Amino acid sequence: MSFRTRIPIAYWLVLFLSFVHLIASEETVTFTKTNYITPGCFQQGINTVLANNPQSLTTGIPIVFVYGNQDDNDAKQGNGLQAGDVQQGNDAQQSAVQSNGQVSNAVHVQHASSGSQESQKVVVTSSKLSYAVSTDSTETATITTCSDNLCSISTTVRVVPHTYTTDAVVTYTTTGSKDKQSNARLSAGKEQANSRSTEYDFDTETDQDTVEAVISKVAKTTTRTIFEATTTPTTTYEGDTSYESITSTKKNPLVTKSAISKSLTKTIDTSKFTDLTISDSDPKSNSSKHANGTQSIPMSSTLNLSDEYSQAQSTQAQSRSKAQASQSPYYSYYNRSSSVGSSSIASSSIASTAIPTSSQAAINGSISSNSTIAITSILSNGSSTVISLTSSHADISSSSSSSSSTSSSSSSLLGSKASVNGYSGDLFDAISTESPLSVFPRKELPLSIPSGVDNDGVPYETNKFYSNLFLGDQTDMIWSYPYGMLWKTQDYYGFGVQHSNASDRVFGSTDTNNKGVSSYYFNPIGNAELIFSSTSFSNSSNHMSVSNMRSMSALVQLSESSTVGSDYVDIPIVQGMGLVTAIYNGDLVPMLNSLMGVEELTEEKSSALTKNISKYRATLVNGVEWLIYVTVPSGSKNFNLTAESPYKITGSTAIDGLIIQIAVAPGSSSAEGYYDEAAGMYATDASVEGSVSGGSSAEYKFVYTTKGTSSSGKTIVFALPHHVESLSSTTKESSTGIKLTSTTKGDMYGYLTNELVMSETLETGIQFLPWVQNMGSDLSYTSEQLTLLAKTANEELSVDIKETVDSMDSMYYSGKVLDKYAYILLVVSDILKDEDVTNSTLADMKDAFESFIKNEEYYPLMYDTKFGGVTSSASQGGDTGLEFGAAYYNDHHFHYGYFVHAAAVVGYVDKKLGGTWAEDNKEWVNSLIRDVANPTEDDSYFPVSRMFDWFAGHSWASGLFASGDGNNEESSSEDYNFAYGMKLWGQVSGDNSMESRGDLMLAIMSRAMNKYFYYKEDNTVEPSKILANKVSGIFFDNKVAYTTYFGTPADHPEYVHGIHMLPITPASSLIRTPSYVKEEWDDQISTFIDDVDSGWTGILRLNEALYDASSSYKFFSSDNWSSTYLDNGQSRTWGLAFSGGISNAT
Repeated sequence: MSFRTRIPIAYWLVLFLSFVHLIASEETVTFTKTNYITPGCFQQGINTVLANNPQSLTTGIPIVFVYGNQDDNDAKQGNGLQAGDVQQGNDAQQSAVQSNGQVSNAVHVQHASSGSQESQKVVVTSSKLSYAVSTDSTETATITTCSDNLCSISTTVRVVPHTYTTDAVVTYTTTGSKDKQSNARLSAGKEQANSRSTEYDFDTETDQDTVEAVISKVAKTTTRTIFEATTTPTTTYEGDTSYESITSTKKNPLVTKSAISKSLTKTIDTSKFTDLTISDSDPKSNSSKHANGTQSIPMSSTLNLSDEYSQAQSTQAQSRSKAQASQSPYYSYYNRSSSVGSSSIASSSIASTAIPTSSQAAINGSISSNSTIAITSILSNGSSTVISLTSSHADISSSSSSSSSTSSSSSSLLGSKASVNGYSGDLFDAISTESPLSVFPRKELPLSIPSGVDNDGVPYETNKFYSNLFLGDQTDMIWSYPYGMLWKTQDYYGFGVQHSNASDRVFGSTDTNNKGVSSYYFNPIGNAELIFSSTSFSNSSNHMSVSNMRSMSALVQLSESSTVGSDYVDIPIVQGMGLVTAIYNGDLVPMLNSLMGVEELTEEKSSALTKNISKYRATLVNGVEWLIYVTVPSGSKNFNLTAESPYKITGSTAIDGLIIQIAVAPGSSSAEGYYDEAAGMYATDASVEGSVSGGSSAEYKFVYTTKGTSSSGKTIVFALPHHVESLSSTTKESSTGIKLTSTTKGDMYGYLTNELVMSETLETGIQFLPWVQNMGSDLSYTSEQLTLLAKTANEELSVDIKETVDSMDSMYYSGKVLDKYAYILLVVSDILKDEDVTNSTLADMKDAFESFIKNEEYYPLMYDTKFGGVTSSASQGGDTGLEFGAAYYNDHHFHYGYFVHAAAVVGYVDKKLGGTWAEDNKEWVNSLIRDVANPTEDDSYFPVSRMFDWFAGHSWASGLFASGDGNNEESSSEDYNFAYGMKLWGQVSGDNSMESRGDLMLAIMSRAMNKYFYYKEDNTVEPSKILANKVSGIFFDNKVAYTTYFGTPADHPEYVHGIHMLPITPASSLIRTPSYVKEEWDDQISTFIDDVDSGWTGILRLNEALYDASSSYKFFSSDNWSSTYLDNGQSRTWGLAFSGGISNAT
C-alpha cells in the first residue's frame, strides 16, 4: 500500500512549517510534529490482534515532520532549501533531497506608528520546498496474565521505519501591526492527491516595530521514545494548596500619640489675606494691592540674590535692603514667583538673581518703584540666560476692607510644569563611596547565616527574591519569574523547579467586606516538577551553598557535603531567565527526579542545535511538557538520559562540565525552535544600567551576563507586562511569541536576547507643591482659602515640634510626624509666604532633626557590619518585632522615606533663605538613601537597591524573615513616597543622577502598580475574580491577599484601601490615576466612608482630591471639622493646601 497517495500531506505539513513567525535573519528554528496514521485496511486486524490494547497506547504509523535552519555546510549550496540526512532505523538508510526553489534572504516588515493601525508594509515571499519525511509504524502487542484474581499487563513495542519525499510551496505574508496577524500559508505539492491549503494565524502581542522573517533551511530531526509508563498513578502529586492566613500582629500605622503643645511667639496674620491679590499672569506687569499698605518712600538700592545663598545684599552705602526669593535658584520647581520684602522706602533698583531658564519671575511686595530685574539662569550644565523684566508702577494705598481689591482676589502659583533640570548622563552614579558616618556605631545583627552561605565580602541583599535560600531552614520556595524553585531535602534530594499556570491558582475568600468576591489567590507550592539531582545525593549527602548574591541573581551550589571539593552542581538563578540551568562538575552522575511523575520521555535530535547538544521532551503525568537540553563539552564521551521509573531520569555517565537546561514547552509548538536556538547558553547574572537625556527621556536595561554557547549566540529571557509596554524597538524584534504565566504578575513574554531595553518619559512636573495629572490651569488659592489656611497653620504650629517628634517610640512614627511639619513649613513658605513664621518653623524643624542627626532617637541606628546597612538597634536584645521588624530590614523605604522628604523640604526652604543646612547634613540623609537605594556596586558599604526590585517594578518590604509565599509589600504608596523624597533630595543636594533616578522609579512604579496593585475594571493582568476589590492588599511573590497585617477588611475596609494611599503627596496622582481613584471611590470607598470616624477619614478624603478636589476641599474646610479625622501624622494644613489649590486648577 502506498502511503504517498493516502496521507494528507499539506494538512500535516502546514503544522510544522507554521513556526516561521517574524524571526531575524540567520536565526535557527526547529519544529517537530508527530501524527499517527492508521490506514483503514489495517484497522480491523489491529482491533482483532490487539483487542486488549489500552486506550492510552497509540497505534498506527507515527509521521514526524521537521523544519529548521541551514547549517554552515549547507549554506555553501546556495540559498536553496535543503533536506539533510535522515537516519532510517536499523538500516541506517540516508536520503538527501535538494530544494527546487529559491528563497529571498529576508522579509522586512515596517510597522506603522502605534496610532495608525492601517498603515502596514506587507511583503510576501514564496518558495518551493522539497523535503524528506521519516515515519515509523508502531506495533504494540499486549499480553495479560491473571492469577489469584490479580492481573498484570505487559506490552511489546516494535518500530517499523519508513521514508518518502514530497514537496510544497511555502508562502509567507508578514505584517507589523500588533492588531493585525502575521500569516504563514502552505500549499501542498503535486504529489498530494487531494490538494488543499490551510492558513494559520500567529498572534504576537508585542510586535511594534521592524521585524524580519527568514527561510534558511530544513532541520533534520528524529524522535525516539526512551521511556513510556505502562501504568499511570491513580492520583497525581499535588503541591501545598492550603492557604496561609494573614495574622493581624502589627501596630496600626496611624500615629495616635498626641502632639505636645507650645505657645507661639510668632503667628501668621490672617487678616492680610482679605484683600490680597497676587497675579502672576503677566510677569512684566505685577501689581499688588494690600489692605495694610505701607507708605511709599523712594529708595535706591541694588539687590543681589547670589547663586549660593540667595541673600540680598546692598551695594550702595545709602541703604541696605534684604530681598527674599520665593524659591531657591537651584530648583526646577513650578512656583517661579520671587517676592521682595516690603520696605519703608521706595526705590529705583536693579536686582540680579539666578533661577532656571524656564522660570517666570515676579516681584511682589508693598513697594512702589520703577525697577529693572536682571534674572540670570545658571543651570547644572553651565548655560546662562539673562532676562530683563521691568515692573510697572505699583500703586499701594492704606485702606480698610473697602480697598480696591475684590473679594475674589487670589494668589496664583504659575507653571505647574517644572523646567527640566537638563541633566544628561548615567542614572546610576554612586551617591557616595565613603564609609557610613561614625555616628552610626558598628554592630552585627544577631541573626545567624547558615553554613555554606557566603557573599565573599559583598554586602548581603536582604530583601530579594532569593532570600528564602538563606533564611529559616532554607527550604521555602523562591520565584525568579517565570519559574519557582526550592531546595528539596525530603524524599528527593536536589533543587526543584516548577511552573504554575493560571489554571493552577487557588482562590478563596475570608474576612472581607466584599461578599462573593475572592479575597485572595495563590499558587500551589512545593510541586517540584523536575528536580536537579545526582545519583550521589541522599538524605545525608545533600548540601546547598549560596553565593554570588547580587540585586538580580544568586548562585546555588549542590554537593554531597559541606566540603564541596571538585564534585558539585552549579545552578545560577537570574530574574527572567527562560532556561533553568544546572552545570555538573566533577564525578557526579546527573539525575532528574519528578514529584509529578514522567509519563513519557522522548529524545529529539535537531540540526538546529549544535552537535554537542541533545534535546529531550518529558511529558509529566499532569500533562505538562518540559524540554530538556543536554550540552556535552567538546571532546567528551557520549551521554544520554534514560528513565528507570516515572520519577527518575538518569544520565549515562558523569561528565565534568555537563550542562542540563530545562524549560516548560511553549503552548504553540511553532515557537519551540527559539528554545533550540538558545540552548547551550545560560545567564549567570544581570545588572541594571540606564541613562537620561535632557532630564526627561530615560532608558534603562537589564544586561544579562552569560556563559556557554548557543546557535543564535543569545539566551532566552522573559519580560513582565510592565516591561513589555515600554520595550525598545530593538528588543521587540527579538520577540519569540512564547508566553508563560507568572505567579502573581500576569503573563510573561519570551525574547531571544541578552538584554531587555526599556524607555520611559519622566514626569518632571512633580515637585514640592500640589500636583495632579488632570490639572487644567495653574495652582491658585482664593483669599478665603488663604485665610483659612493661615488660621489652620497657626493652630497646628502651636506645638513643640522637637518634643513631639522625640516622644515617638518608633522611627516610623517619628518620621511621619516630622514630615507632617515639613509640609506645614512648605505651605507657610511657598503658599502663605510669611517670612517670620517660615523662619521660626524652619528653626524648629532643624532642632527636631538634631536628635536623629546625632543618633539620639528612641531606638538609635547602627551600621550592621554583617549584612551591610544602616538599621535600627531595637532588636539587638532579640525581639525581632520591634519597630515593625525594621532592625531586620523590614520597611526601610517606608520609614526612611518620610525623613528624606522632610530633609528635602528643610534643605529647600533653608537654601532660599541663604542657609547651608542641606550641605551640612548631606551625608546623614545620604546614608539613609544609600541603605535603601544604593545605585551601584562602586559603593561597597551597602547592597545595590536593597528595597526596590528593578525587575518587579516595585519594592519588597519584607526583610530577613522566611516566608512560604516569598517577599511581600503591604503599602505601595509608602513605596513611591520614598522615590519621591529621594528625587527632591537629589534636586536640593545637587545630585542630578539621583533626582532623575527617582523620576524613573516613579515612572516604573506607575506602570507596575496599575497592573499588579490597583485594579481598574479593564485590568487584564490580574485574575478577574479579585478585580472588584480594587486593590491588592498584601502583594506577595506567590499570593495576593486582600487584607493587612493590622486588621481585616471585614471589620475595617479603610485599612486595606488607606494603606495604599498614605501619604497623599504631589507624586500620588502619577501612580494613583484620576480614573482609578474614581473607580475605587465609587465601587468601594463610598460604601463605607460614612462609617469611618478616625485618622483614616482624613487619608481617604485627601485621596478623593486626586479625582474630585472640590468635594475633598469641602470636607477639609467644613465648619463641622473635627480633629478626630486626622492622626498625628497628617495635618489639616496640608489637606487644605492640597485639595484647595487643586480644586481651583482642575
